[in-house]
Amino acid sequence: MPALQDAVEPSAPEIALQLLEDLDDGHELYVAERQARNIGFAHLTRPTTGDGGHVIELRDLYVSSEYRRYGLGRQLLRFVLRELRQRPNRPVLRVWAATGSAAAGFVEAAGGQAVRERWKVGQGMYAVRGIIFDWRPGDNPTGVGARQQRAAIRPPPGALRGAARARA
Repeated sequence: MPALQDAVEPSAPEIALQLLEDLDDGHELYVAERQARNIGFAHLTRPTTGDGGHVIELRDLYVSSEYRRYGLGRQLLRFVLRELRQRPNRPVLRVWAATGSAAAGFVEAAGGQAVRERWKVGQGMYAVRGIIFDWRPGDNPTGVGARQQRAAIRPPPGALRGAARARA
């Protein structure tokens, strides 16, 4: 079912302010940089308890337009999943994506397992149907076999060299 009205995209300053507020609440931000320039980020919520264990939500995964289609989103996601697997109580990474969206296709191709359908109310008070995806400890973090990984397009050299985690 389509949205009742077009989504209103928040401005860059609105996104930045929301990220700062979220970091104050214990959220995490992983940043990818190249040549001293931020080219992408992954925004995670603080751990919660649910579904029999710890759950962390992938709130945003963003790659700058000129660096898309080089596998940087998958690399950033893989980096986050490796970090989460090193924690004592390995959490489940969870993400919501609108049904049939490019984001849902990316998440599924990156190995996210569809868990259940869920409606969300977006800005402007319209409902969007989506799917909740999980990566559980030990899952293949990219959803791509070794042969496919070797044949995949490679990102520009050093694109994720500066990946780091920021916490408040």
